[in-house]
Amino acid sequence: MRKIRQSQTLVPFGVGAIFDFRGESFVACDTWRWQNRGYAIRSPRLSAALNVDSLRAAPITESRRWAPPSAGVPYLRFPTWMFCQKCRNMVRWKRAQEQEGKVPLCPSCDGKKQLVPMRWILICEDGHLGDVDWKRWAHSSAPTDPTKGRCEQDRLVFKTLSGKGAGGLETLRVECRTCTRGRDLMGIGSPEAAKALGPCPGRQPWQRLEDAHDCERVPIAVQRGASNVYFPTVHSSIEVPDTSLAAAGEEKALEIKNSIWYLPLLSVNEDSEQFSFIVQTMATGHGVTAEFIRALVRDEKAQEAGRGTAVSAQPGDLLGEEWAAFVTPFASEEDQDEDFRTRHLGLGAGDTGPVFDSLADRIDKVVVADRLREVRALQGFHRVKPDPKKLVRVDLGKGLRWLPAVEARGEGIFVSLEEQRLAVWEEHPEVGKRVEELDRRIARSFMAARFRDKTGPRLTPRYLLLHSLAHQLIRRLAFESGYAAASLRERIYARPAAEDGAPPQAGILIYTAAGDSEGTLGGLVRQGEPPRLARTMLEALQDATWCSADPLCGESIATSFNSLNYAACHACSLISETSCECGNFLLDRIVLIGSDDFPGFFKPVVDAAFEAASSDASEQP
Repeated sequence: MRKIRQSQTLVPFGVGAIFDFRGESFVACDTWRWQNRGYAIRSPRLSAALNVDSLRAAPITESRRWAPPSAGVPYLRFPTWMFCQKCRNMVRWKRAQEQEGKVPLCPSCDGKKQLVPMRWILICEDGHLGDVDWKRWAHSSAPTDPTKGRCEQDRLVFKTLSGKGAGGLETLRVECRTCTRGRDLMGIGSPEAAKALGPCPGRQPWQRLEDAHDCERVPIAVQRGASNVYFPTVHSSIEVPDTSLAAAGEEKALEIKNSIWYLPLLSVNEDSEQFSFIVQTMATGHGVTAEFIRALVRDEKAQEAGRGTAVSAQPGDLLGEEWAAFVTPFASEEDQDEDFRTRHLGLGAGDTGPVFDSLADRIDKVVVADRLREVRALQGFHRVKPDPKKLVRVDLGKGLRWLPAVEARGEGIFVSLEEQRLAVWEEHPEVGKRVEELDRRIARSFMAARFRDKTGPRLTPRYLLLHSLAHQLIRRLAFESGYAAASLRERIYARPAAEDGAPPQAGILIYTAAGDSEGTLGGLVRQGEPPRLARTMLEALQDATWCSADPLCGESIATSFNSLNYAACHACSLISETSCECGNFLLDRIVLIGSDDFPGFFKPVVDAAFEAASSDASEQP
C-alpha cells in the first residue's frame, strides 16, 4: 500500500493527476470509486457556492499501521507500458498481473529487475488520458500506412543509441523485435506526429473500454510530468463565523455610540491613560471587549477623514463575506468562533517620524487571526489548457452531490490599504497604461480563464499592487516568522467599487494553512503585532528596491511565460508556486516602489526611508 498525505489527495495528486512513487507511476481515480470512504467536512458557504450537498476528505490511515488498499482512495497504475532498464524489453502491464504491495518486475531478467514506466503519454483538450500506442509508433517509420503490416505480437524494445546526436530524443528508439522496424522519439510531441500516435483514447485510464467514446480531438504526446497534463480547479474558503458580522454587531455598536462617554473618546489620544480608562469602563458596562470599542473609535475617525470601510456582503460571495469578517471587529469574546479568532491591532501608535507616518497613511487596517480554518475543494480538472467549458468533473459526470476536500487550520495577518489614496493612485495615467498592457497579455494567454477567476473581468491596478505586495511580505516573513516560505499562502481581496454599490476591497491575507502542527506555531501572528509589522513592511519594501538582476529586472517590461510579469524574478519577487494563487504570474515590484517615470504606490515611503538613512549617515562623525 502506497501512502501520501491527505492534503495531497486534492493537490497535486487529486482526481486525474499522475502520482510518481519510488519508480512507480499511478493516476488518481474518480470520486465515484471512493464509495463511502472518507469523512464529511463542514463548510456550508463553500458547499452552497459549488452547488453540492457536502464535502468529503480522504480517509486517514496511521503511517505505521498496515491497512488494506480498500481503506484508502483508489489509484491505478499508469502508464501501462513499461520497460526494463537492464534488458530494455518493453512490457504492457495488465491489471490481472497486479500483486498487493509488490512492484512490477521484468519477466525476462534473472534478477527480477523492476520495470520503469514509459515517460510519454497521450492527452487531449477534452481531458482524456491514455498510453501511447508504442506498437503503432514503432511501425510508423515506413512510408506506408502505419496501421498496415504491423506485427501481431507486442514484442518491443526501448533502445538507447550511443554516438548519435547530443543525447536528445533522437537517441531514444522504440523497435519491434519481430520485424526490426522502429522509430526514434524525435518529433513525438509535434503536430506532425498525430498520424503515428493514433486517435484519442476517449476515456480515462481507469475506465473500462466500453466507457470510451469517440473523441474528435487530436491527442498530443507529452511527458508524464509536463505542466499541461493536469490543471486542477480548486475552490477555497476561509471559514468565518457569520456571513454578516457587521449586522451582528450593529445593535451593540449603536448602543455604544449613543453613550455619553463615546464622543469624548474621539478627541482623546489613544495612547493616553484617560483613553484606556474610559474604554475599559465602557467595555465593562456594555459587555463587550475593549478592542471592539477601540475599533469603533478608529473607524469613526476614518469615516470623518473619508476613509471609512463599509462592510457588507451578498450571500454566496465568499471573498466578500471574508472581507466583511476581517474588517469588522467582534463585539465580545463570546461572538468569536473557535475556528476564527481575530484581533484588530493597526500598525501601532508608538512609532513616529516621516517614514512611519507615510506608511501609516497608506495602511487602513491590520488584523491578526490567531485562529482560522481553510477548506479547499476540488471541482474538476483540465488537460492541455484551462478551459471552463471543458471541465472534467471529479465524478466524471455521474451526478454525485459531494466533492473531495481538505481542511487545514492556521493563523494569519490581514492588511488592508487606505482606499482613498489607492483610488487616486489608480487614476494616474501611467498606472493605467502599465496595467492595461499586462491585461492584454492575459487575454492572449492560454491561461486567461484561470487568471480571470482571480482578477475579475479585467486586471486592475489594485490587484497587481496587492499581489506584488503579498509576495514581498511572504519573502520577508519567511525570515522573521520561523515558517518556511512554502508554508505561507496569500489571499488577495482586490475588488474595485462595483456598479451595484458593493463596497471596494483592497487587502491581503498572509496565512498558514497546513494539515499538521506547522500551521499554528504562533510565529506569524507575533510578526503581525506592533511594532513588528511596520518594520517588516518597511524591510519588504526595501527588498523590492534592489534585485541582484538589476538593472535588467527593474527595467524589464516582459518576463516569465507569455510575458505575464514585469519587474519580477526569482531573485526579488517569486515564491513557491503552491503559495501563490496565480502561479507566480501578474507581478511587478515597480508598482510598489516606483521608478524615475512611474509613481509607485509606496514610493513616498521609500523616498522618506532613503532620506532618513541619508540624514543619519551625514550626522555620524
